[in-house]
Amino acid sequence: MSSIKFLYAAYIATWVIQGLYLGSLVRRYGRLRQRMKDLGKGK
Repeated sequence: MSSIKFLYAAYIATWVIQGLYLGSLVRRYGRLRQRMKDLGKGK
């Protein structure tokens, strides 16, 4: 593989990892909001 192909692969891998991390943060934030909502209801 040429150097440019490795650069493209690293670029794509970086964006995939960042996307997965962002998705994880969004899911955790959603769960946290739901728990806070449940606590407010007195559950």
